[in-house]
Amino acid sequence: MFTFRRLTFSLLVLNLLGGAIFAQEDDKKPVPATATPTNQPRDPLLLPQHDEARNDAEQAYRRSDHKKVIELTSGVLSQNPKDHVAMYLRGSSRVDLGSATGDAALVRAGITDARESITVKQKDNLNYYLPYLKGMTSLALVENKPAHAQVAVNFATQLLAQATLKGEERSNTLYQRALAYSAIQDQVKAIGDLQEAIRITPNHLGARVDLGGALSAVGQSAAAMTAYNDAVKAFPNLPLVYNNRGFFEQSIGRLDDAILDFTKAIEIDPQFIEAISNRGYVQMNRGDYESAENDFTQSLTINAAQPSVLSLRAGSKLSRGDLEAAIADYNEVLKWDSKNSYGHAELGFALFFSDKMPEALAEFDKAAEIDPKLRFLLPWQYLAMLALNQKPQADAKFAADLATPQAKREWPDQLLIYLSDKQSEQDLRKSINKDPAATDPQTCEAEFFIGQRKLVAGKKDAAKVHFAAALKSKSTQLSSYRGAKLAVK
Repeated sequence: MFTFRRLTFSLLVLNLLGGAIFAQEDDKKPVPATATPTNQPRDPLLLPQHDEARNDAEQAYRRSDHKKVIELTSGVLSQNPKDHVAMYLRGSSRVDLGSATGDAALVRAGITDARESITVKQKDNLNYYLPYLKGMTSLALVENKPAHAQVAVNFATQLLAQATLKGEERSNTLYQRALAYSAIQDQVKAIGDLQEAIRITPNHLGARVDLGGALSAVGQSAAAMTAYNDAVKAFPNLPLVYNNRGFFEQSIGRLDDAILDFTKAIEIDPQFIEAISNRGYVQMNRGDYESAENDFTQSLTINAAQPSVLSLRAGSKLSRGDLEAAIADYNEVLKWDSKNSYGHAELGFALFFSDKMPEALAEFDKAAEIDPKLRFLLPWQYLAMLALNQKPQADAKFAADLATPQAKREWPDQLLIYLSDKQSEQDLRKSINKDPAATDPQTCEAEFFIGQRKLVAGKKDAAKVHFAAALKSKSTQLSSYRGAKLAVK
């Protein structure tokens, strides 16, 4: 599945939206200077023969080339285990890379490096605590264990109690604690820390970048918009801030403004694939499939290793009726990850709409086998079997689900029971959740499956009436909506 991408700033020091972290960074990370000022004695722990490697590693870190950082610093540390700068840089890159890839072992290795660098350099080492704090927060997210983030909160609070912690070092620590608070779902305290970091350091990039998202998370949309605008004013040449404001604008329905901001981000950095993909996503939701696919293709040309963007392009092709091209893209998605349950489900939908029922059923079954929690596939599996004249087999296969007591039925159960002729259209409609957030999508699905049931029974004209009713929905990304749209063509 694609997660619309608001990015966070990696300050040696992460956010969310469900998934991947994409860092568009500048040269203001708190990286320790590897050269000794001329008016100070040389640090005896930093051997001169490693100056070039350290400097190269520092520049690689600024470019977010974390694998290169790890390679260079590991070489230094193999010869001088007490090189605290190399240790700090390696720890920071291990944390950043592990966070981005979901590699808990790599994050833990980065935490170990951070601890060791603090032990080796016991004075003037406040920046060295940042990768440790970030590492604990990242570990909380990667392992889904909030207790790790609470450790970061507690440790940062101890640091902030020190009167000597001032200026940008204090802002960086506040920022780290804010990220930890976010990880334990305490957005109010996170907002407080971000605002305090900005008060102390008005151009603190991390705090500026993340404040809007934190305010949005607690429903303060007006304040969030102001925060995003302030970030743009503070960093008018940074594509990240335009991307993030665009993300927020699309979430509140300001699609034209979102496209303008994504376009601005791309103008500043034509290689900014996150903004390119995000613009394509909004274009697709607006029904401008050609523009959307152009953006997705451009993003994939820059970096082909984006199965989520491939899936988006497939979805766009499916929505405009190019089913064979959609199937080809979904198959490419599965080449990247054959165990992707959603990839199999999406391929199943495309095959279903292409009237390739045996293949569609096989994909639905594979998706459900990989992830039994995908219960929304139940009615699709049953419907595919109905289309294959396998109703007795379907009844046997889903006997346990069909026997679910009324009080315990979830929405997929209601659809399944209707398809099995054990519930009327009227009863199915009565079971639709009255919560406004659920009513629209469930109504769309109800009308679609009623139409499909009539289609299987040979009542094509009656089926089209229900497909047309499904298209009154605003839930345009539902497979049922896309299926209804294809059915009335």
